[in-house]
Amino acid sequence: MHHLHRQKLTSLISEHGNSVVYIQGGRVASRYSTDYEYPFRQESNFLYLSGIQEPDFHLFIHVRSGDYHLFAPRRDARYAVWAGFIRTLEEYKARFKPDFIHYDDELSIELKKMDPEKVLCLNGDQAKLIRREGFKTDDNLLKDALAHCRIIKTAWEMDQLRKASEVAGRAHARVMAEVEPGMMEYQIKALYEYVTTSEGLLHQPYNGIYASGKNSAVLHYTENKKQLNDGDFLLIDAGAECNGYAADITRTHPVSGSFTSVQRDLYHITLKAQKNALIAIKPGVKMEDLHLGACRDIIGGLKDMGLVRGEIDELMDKNIFSLFFPHGLGHLMGLDTHDVGGYPKGVGKIDRPGVKYLRARIQLEPGMVLTIEPGLYMIPALLEPAFEDPERAKYLNADRLKGLLDIGGVRIEDNAIVTKDGMINLTAVPK
Repeated sequence: MHHLHRQKLTSLISEHGNSVVYIQGGRVASRYSTDYEYPFRQESNFLYLSGIQEPDFHLFIHVRSGDYHLFAPRRDARYAVWAGFIRTLEEYKARFKPDFIHYDDELSIELKKMDPEKVLCLNGDQAKLIRREGFKTDDNLLKDALAHCRIIKTAWEMDQLRKASEVAGRAHARVMAEVEPGMMEYQIKALYEYVTTSEGLLHQPYNGIYASGKNSAVLHYTENKKQLNDGDFLLIDAGAECNGYAADITRTHPVSGSFTSVQRDLYHITLKAQKNALIAIKPGVKMEDLHLGACRDIIGGLKDMGLVRGEIDELMDKNIFSLFFPHGLGHLMGLDTHDVGGYPKGVGKIDRPGVKYLRARIQLEPGMVLTIEPGLYMIPALLEPAFEDPERAKYLNADRLKGLLDIGGVRIEDNAIVTKDGMINLTAVPK
């Protein structure tokens, strides 16, 4: 399947036929200046083109011929003792199927044999390495080309995303079944990751969020030290990673199993916004339009609750929605949770509260995979200054809102594949 990724790339940049693509794979990272090694995870672009999950590899791809040269690390006995088995070049060739296999200390020799007009590099550091060998480089083209390739998923990639979502879904369901007051947020994290690890998915695609009570209004909360109390919201934003491909799912539910009336109203506002956005997915739709539609649903629901006042159009024009929904509706997903391609070349962010943090400004196409994750939060850092601002305070029912500043927030997130006439929802977790 990875040979199809390489073909997609070389077809896209075929006008640079005398050039060579060069990417250095990932290396094992250590914590600060110690010998504590973080678990290895391959650099995403290298993984996309090679499928290799081991550190210290390099690759060349000749654009015109498509020849794929893989450079394996030359290991020594010390490596075998401390880190793993030493494989021969023949074993690597049989396993990874490059056209040509070399040791990494032969990189310079092989590059000179190819004698490319230019070497297309992923970043400036890798380009500097190549320039030392006397070759011209370009460290802009490749990054954009790979983003363009990765944005539309192949059938195999969708299978990995589907498996990641299935396992993450089972982890969310397990937590829903076992959560109870008195548990700690870190125990929820341990239970969730027990399920994903037990199913063989050893990497988390991001540091999950396990937030109860007022912590559920902290968008990227990671402290995980609070005790869960009866009457709290519990917001879990956590996924799984299958062969490098991510799932990213959020569910919010009451610790006790029953919503209070206000929690239920806030939840249903968010759920309506999410369902409407999912229904609206189809080719040609712009991500910012989906986002603004969700903003409108949220501010309309808050008006129905009596928490804000005024006409919907005016509340939208004055960006009052951003006080309650300050992040973007969703993002592209793939080998990275916030996947590449969200802002195509020449497309900038919209400088508007509540919209400028949107992680993708794209027109949807079949084969894209994205998240839909509206949120509704009571965030003191946003609301308290607004209470003191006459221009915004007139739209807010401050008396009631001040009583909700500790309630936290709701986020509901699903993962969807864009199809030729709509979408397929990969997420099968109760909501």
